[in-house]
Amino acid sequence: MEFEIPDMTCGGCANAIARAVSGLDPAAKLDVDVPVKIVKVASVLPPERVIEAIEAAGFHPSLKG
Repeated sequence: MEFEIPDMTCGGCANAIARAVSGLDPAAKLDVDVPVKIVKVASVLPPERVIEAIEAAGFHPSLKG
């Protein structure tokens, strides 16, 4: 899954997003690219749950593709 997160601006944002997703799926793998505001997530969770977790952390993700 690949998400665009326009309000992710720094490493602290990336860490908050990683913690939020890992809280639901500790085995999730994240690839975060802060400059282009993209987060790739490999998880057993459906995209809707990942979006909910990221939103709960205070961000506004949109699923790409």
